[in-house]
Amino acid sequence: DLADPLFSHRIRWQNGQKNTLFFSESMQEQLAGYHPLDEVTALLPEGFRSRDVLARAQFLEIAVFLSSYLLSSQGDRVAMTNSLEQRHPYLDFRVMDFAARLPPHWKIRGLNEKYLLKRAFRSLVPERIRTRPKQPYRAPISNVFFSNNSGGYVDTLLSGRKLRQSGYFDADRVAHLVARFKSNDQIMPSESQSMALVGILSTQLLHQQFIEDFQRSAPASPDRVIDKRSD
Repeated sequence: DLADPLFSHRIRWQNGQKNTLFFSESMQEQLAGYHPLDEVTALLPEGFRSRDVLARAQFLEIAVFLSSYLLSSQGDRVAMTNSLEQRHPYLDFRVMDFAARLPPHWKIRGLNEKYLLKRAFRSLVPERIRTRPKQPYRAPISNVFFSNNSGGYVDTLLSGRKLRQSGYFDADRVAHLVARFKSNDQIMPSESQSMALVGILSTQLLHQQFIEDFQRSAPASPDRVIDKRSD
């Protein structure tokens, strides 16, 4: 449905919505009638529906994912932790302004993305690189969280006791999910299952860090006060 303002991202969001089945019964009751895509639709700017399909898709990607997710989790926080400041050339405001003014057929043709960029650099970038299929990168979830070096915090936070204590997720369903990752089957867990696991573990970490074990620091009191006001 090309008239659907969320057309470009709806498949992704619908796949992610399946993971709400891992919520506990009490969470399901609290979320009854809540539809997050209604909030996204309410935030769309005036005249959004009149834009071309690609422009709508790009707006959603920039407004929903770029600054709040991609640059945060995969850029800024990683860099700042290591005292680095990243400069992304394609996010230069002049490049962004120029790209926003381009007609859609200069940006993508069928599944040929970055069309104008590839044409502009065809004398500098080898053809085998310009024409190779796009390869998504996947985080090695099983190896990261369930290897011998992953640390005991994963099993602790995903244990039935911790899950029932926080109350967000159904302990039995999460146990089945964890068993899926720990099994030696040749079939790897699906992308949606990986999303579910990371979402559950992240929520459990946040709960422990900022709710269960959170300690508010008492305001510091000065040990010396110097009053330089005149009489």
